[in-house]
Amino acid sequence: MVVMISPRRVRLPGHVINCVVAGQGPPVLLLHGWPQTAHAWREVVPLLAGRYTVVAPDLPGFGASSRPDGGCDKRTVAATLARLMTTLGHDRYHVVGHDVGGQVAYPLAALHPQAVRSLTFVEAGIPGLGGSLAAGNPLTGGSWHFGFNMVPDLPEFLLAGRERGYLEFMFRRDTIGLYVTDAIDDAALDVYARALAAPGAVRATMGYYRALPADIADNRELSAAGPLRTPALVVGARHGVGLGWLDTVQEAVAEVSSRWIEECGHYVPEERPAELVRLLTDNWQEVEQGE
Repeated sequence: MVVMISPRRVRLPGHVINCVVAGQGPPVLLLHGWPQTAHAWREVVPLLAGRYTVVAPDLPGFGASSRPDGGCDKRTVAATLARLMTTLGHDRYHVVGHDVGGQVAYPLAALHPQAVRSLTFVEAGIPGLGGSLAAGNPLTGGSWHFGFNMVPDLPEFLLAGRERGYLEFMFRRDTIGLYVTDAIDDAALDVYARALAAPGAVRATMGYYRALPADIADNRELSAAGPLRTPALVVGARHGVGLGWLDTVQEAVAEVSSRWIEECGHYVPEERPAELVRLLTDNWQEVEQGE
């Protein structure tokens, strides 16, 4: 079956969001992680589009989406994406977030519970809940890049002209990098490097890390209202973060299940797209049957 994939540029108040739209059926929203773009879903979108309407945006500040000055806290980003889906005509949809995309997924569901049918966190969790404060401390098992990316101005200075080298290190040499080493090949690396080298891109994408103190406060406030009734799935990679963030989701959501993906590193959508799609579609079918 030929899948029609349509690139869109959607104008919203204060933003232009670049996104891919494909397929027919119940809508799903795919949120990529850092330091990627919607290109991360390139193998996933065709596999889903035969049964679902897939929307995969470049998050605000990433890729070909606009790079605002501020507004990188996940609550604000979630509001923009909710407006995106409404503008595209989707009132109720499944949400999948990888890495920082998962951090956006929680406030999206908490603030728009009538819109989000299910949540899936792929190698992701909710900052400020459970044991997640350790995520940015390499002495307690966290990744060093949290601290580096949060430093004002320094990444912009050090990475200028070196964006590709930094990404290559993150993907191919970092301890929580690729397990399937050719999943992000030179062509994909070039896509991500060009995106990060664009004017303002380092500032905008690092803003997702610099907003973590605000995110922690927001998430604690949102979770204090009680657990979400939106069903959630947490997907961990055996050679990635795994289920290290599971407790953060369990603190915020009433109904949580979890699954492992073996022989996989942190970048699940690119390393094991077919297996991820199987988990997603099985989960969505269960959610839809239970509604």
